[in-house]
Amino acid sequence: MSTQTSIDAFARTVSGEDANTPSVKLTARETQILLWCFKGKTTWEISRIENRSESTVNFHFANIRRKFAVNSRSAALLKAIETGALAVDSSERCP
Repeated sequence: MSTQTSIDAFARTVSGEDANTPSVKLTARETQILLWCFKGKTTWEISRIENRSESTVNFHFANIRRKFAVNSRSAALLKAIETGALAVDSSERCP
């Protein structure tokens, strides 16, 4: 663990921030895109469901990856769930 990570964790503890309080703010569209990703949808499928172009969906994914400082959708999805920025439960999964 880096010194900066330790300092950030200490600051959250001292300030009383809950561990489940999301530190990253996602827009409603980014949250919806991540939920479709969680359900296993591809960019093409998400673009058809949301009535947006594939490049718009990819734009949102790029913003999500930037906000979580990760390089893949899977990593962004995992970070979103871990930090509480995306709330999912087992009933939301596709069969």
